[in-house]
Amino acid sequence: MARPSVPSAAACAAVLVLVKLGLVTGGFGRAFALAGRLVRARPALAPPQDLIAGTARRLALVAAFFPGRALCLEQSFTLWLLLRRRGIEAQLRLGVQPYPFGAHAWVEHGGMPVNESPERVRSFVVLPELAR
Repeated sequence: MARPSVPSAAACAAVLVLVKLGLVTGGFGRAFALAGRLVRARPALAPPQDLIAGTARRLALVAAFFPGRALCLEQSFTLWLLLRRRGIEAQLRLGVQPYPFGAHAWVEHGGMPVNESPERVRSFVVLPELAR
């Protein structure tokens, strides 16, 4: 099995568009269920950290130039999908902040946030895990 590599900017953009369309047309539940079927059979790898960090950086760059807005949910959902498609164990996390109210999404690998700082996510109450 070939070692997975950081996805191209075009691949990040394509997945981001598909995630955004899925969320708009089918809602979070349907989009997450479909994505879960796409990644379920992949073996879990012990990837090098540069692959995880590189994927997060590449997606952040694509999202910065994305037409319209790619909010934390779209970016985190896309990152989760890109990592899981490469066999990397990752969790999509959703959290809320009661006062002042706020909601946020991020991805974790090994219990550590990938696309967000640990300090930032500490202010959110994490909702129950969605799926493995």
